[in-house]
Amino acid sequence: MLKKLARTLGLATLLLSATSQALPIVEADAFSTGDNKAVLETSTGLVWMDFGVNSHRTFSDVVSSLDTDYAGWRLPTIAEVDHLWTSLFGHLAGWHRWSPDFGMFTLRENNEFGVPVSVYDDYLNSILDVFGISEEGTAEVTWYEGGILVNRTIYDYRASAAVFSDSGQNGFFNLLVPINSTLGPHAIIAYGEGYWKSDISSAQGTLLVKDSVAVPEPASGLLAVLAIFILTVRRLSFRR
Repeated sequence: MLKKLARTLGLATLLLSATSQALPIVEADAFSTGDNKAVLETSTGLVWMDFGVNSHRTFSDVVSSLDTDYAGWRLPTIAEVDHLWTSLFGHLAGWHRWSPDFGMFTLRENNEFGVPVSVYDDYLNSILDVFGISEEGTAEVTWYEGGILVNRTIYDYRASAAVFSDSGQNGFFNLLVPINSTLGPHAIIAYGEGYWKSDISSAQGTLLVKDSVAVPEPASGLLAVLAIFILTVRRLSFRR
């Protein structure tokens, strides 16, 4: 009975935390005030260009335009991309770090966590809403056993994906969220020769970043604490 209660409480805690996850990114501007075509990574101060802004252009095209169309932006380092990915997905159930250069978040039916595949839908869709999408549409998944089709699922989805390169090492980063489907979401980061083709020149969508001098505004709760602290100090000063 106690074990069952503990499992129930654990699942309830996970579900509650999943619906109240705070994003480590906030809206930011890329080219002009108010365009919201970038995000600020609050823990590092780095500004990342939204997915979808250059998803129609090849990697080579984007790199050749860093001094013109994308002046002020640069290719990120692998460490910067890895930190971003880990801050977005590394705390979720379903996250696995299979090797130093490959990480995956995924939830499937009958997963070992005992949680529904949709448990993180709000959180993941918030990432897409803030960071932008590079693709949306309809896809199909089929399963065969012994050459015989046993299952076929058609689903709608939203996705973000881009490639990156650092000192000759190439990689990719993606997030796919099925819409109203029993299929679960997934997110992948992979880089190095073991996981990604060496030539990404024709790949579309490129991660770009720039340093920010702006400091993110304190959260409302922090502002309230600061206000109480200031008021208390003033009262103590007055009593003296």
